[in-house]
Amino acid sequence: MVDRDTKLIRRIDAILAADTGAWGIPVRTRWWLLLLPLVATVALVAAAPHPRLYHFLIDEDHIVEWSQFFAILAAGVTFGLAGRQAWRSGRRTLAIFFALVAVGAFVVAGEEISWGQRILGLKTPDALTVINQQGETNVHNISGVQRIFNIGELLVGLYGFLVPILFAFRVVPARLAARVDRLIVPPIALASLFFLPFAYRIVRATVLPTAGERITEFGELPELTLYLGILITGVLIARSLRRRPDSARG
Repeated sequence: MVDRDTKLIRRIDAILAADTGAWGIPVRTRWWLLLLPLVATVALVAAAPHPRLYHFLIDEDHIVEWSQFFAILAAGVTFGLAGRQAWRSGRRTLAIFFALVAVGAFVVAGEEISWGQRILGLKTPDALTVINQQGETNVHNISGVQRIFNIGELLVGLYGFLVPILFAFRVVPARLAARVDRLIVPPIALASLFFLPFAYRIVRATVLPTAGERITEFGELPELTLYLGILITGVLIARSLRRRPDSARG
């Protein structure tokens, strides 16, 4: 049993090393990325009994929300650059996909700060005040649209978490794997960054659909890890295309 467990651990470590090595991620950085969501979750839970500290971290226009904004805004820039590099190298389908991701990231960034409403001191239009749950100039806090955003967060989290594992452990059939451009498969070192938002949305949808304020506020952290996962993926893709514009497929 011990030998079997040891072999399994070695195999997992070898798979992690191969995947992160292909992306040029240092070993120490790999473990930091994998552990970051756990450390952040423990830190936020530890801060919960201290209201001033907790709200300083999690409230609107504070640390977590502004980190979300800058992370997803930077993700839009990096995917825009990646799209341009892919277009120049003749990979037009990939370029269009990256451009769509960039546009989506910019839209989410605008939504996160209500399109600058609080910064500029703008008044919410009456039509939005009635239907927006927070009375702000954005659409993701409108009931029906919010569900779409939540589902999108769940699906992106699932993709970023599950797909790299399926490819790394060779669960995907070889013929299909050979036809997939590996630049659309995030590094497995980012799996936990994507897993946290996926797990949070699953729990909210199935176990805690009517959770209290603290559980709802905690959702800001999974959003942040999701945006960080997208940002780091974009940075690594742009770097791969810049270094190996014609051979970054493999």
